[in-house]
Amino acid sequence: MSGALSGSRPNIVLIVLDDLGYGDLGWYGSPIATPRIDEIGRRGTTFRQAYAGAPICTPSRAALMTGRYAQRVGLPVVLWPEEERGLPEFERTVAEVLRSAGYRTGVFGKWHLGDPRLSGNPWDAQPEFLPSAHGFDHYCGIPYSNDQGWGDQRRLPLYRGDAVAVDDVNTERGQELLAGQYTDAAIAFIRRSAAERRPFFAYVPHSAVHQPFHVPEETGGVDGRYPDIVREVDRQVGRLLDELRALELVDSTLVILTSDNGPWYSGSTGGLRGRKTDPFEGGIRVPLLARWPGRVPVAENQYPISFVDVLPTLADLAGAAPPADRPLDGISIAPALAGEPMPPGRTLYFYGDLEEGPNGEVRQDWVWNVAALRQDRWKLLWPATVWPELGREMLIDLDRDPGETTDVAAAHPLIRDSLAERARIFNDDVRGNRAAAVERTRRKR
Repeated sequence: MSGALSGSRPNIVLIVLDDLGYGDLGWYGSPIATPRIDEIGRRGTTFRQAYAGAPICTPSRAALMTGRYAQRVGLPVVLWPEEERGLPEFERTVAEVLRSAGYRTGVFGKWHLGDPRLSGNPWDAQPEFLPSAHGFDHYCGIPYSNDQGWGDQRRLPLYRGDAVAVDDVNTERGQELLAGQYTDAAIAFIRRSAAERRPFFAYVPHSAVHQPFHVPEETGGVDGRYPDIVREVDRQVGRLLDELRALELVDSTLVILTSDNGPWYSGSTGGLRGRKTDPFEGGIRVPLLARWPGRVPVAENQYPISFVDVLPTLADLAGAAPPADRPLDGISIAPALAGEPMPPGRTLYFYGDLEEGPNGEVRQDWVWNVAALRQDRWKLLWPATVWPELGREMLIDLDRDPGETTDVAAAHPLIRDSLAERARIFNDDVRGNRAAAVERTRRKR
């Protein structure tokens, strides 16, 4: 661990917004006012080149929880209600790692790593996909996205612990109250942790700002307006920050805020190419702010980081051992958090969603192919694998061309070939374990 961060295990609040774009926060240049979220950046470090685990929900969360790309986990696509698969028992999550180090753990919001199916026929129940089966002591939230639901009536259950508390919150009022209910539960959890004088990990994956957009009428917002749902989440983040201040926990708590992928139909990429589902920067580059007064400096950081870094980094800060019996794709970025340099030459790999081929065809197995990779300033779009018919790569210099408009492969053929070879090696490794990874995700009857 970096010397600047050693000697004190922080409480951890990890806030993940859903479908928030790189350009959707005031701190990142948005016209939408987000003063409470901006506080985190104003008093901490702003990471300008942070990447989600994937350009879509489930795979991004799988990477966040495990420190491994979703293809290694066996969850490369979005999970739907009533599916008989989810996060495998084999995987060791960041919550399990932190709990082993004495942390209280709780998740308050959207899970989306398997449907427990506790609101239908009891014979169909899948308790192995509950957060409690993966290291979380406390849970208040929904099992999948707020635009999904099970059965003909598309019911959206709200869980508290290992039970369904509300059978269906897929109503206008039900959805209006979700962000506040997550925050209420997180605050209660933090208060109890403080009373017990135990370190805590509060994971707050809001279902907002994913559509549909519903905001409480009493806040003055209007349903269906994207700026209003962003402002509502900002208000809820402010409530958490105020609670930490009231409990005198600000100086002992690391607060991280980010988004699970780029924006969908609404929202801003901040001028980056592509959107949610794309391996272009607009689909995978996300805002990421970190605050820990006296430990994390007020600064901007340009080092490329990824969701796969969360588990090894938090394990490092907590003095816990990350899993050693499987490949981890992430590294500890504790030095970057402390404002110290990180070594160059690291490679990050990116996958897409169900990409279309040149004739509009879709093949699900393509999500198992690396779509792009980045090393330092260079990013290679690798359609020779994702879209074999196109047969060529595209090399981008992100320092000069963050909008990914110009192929510079002809001017840098050695860099292109080196990155393409890395992609091939990594692709073969991950695909070689595909069958075993997928089998682990299936419901055990």
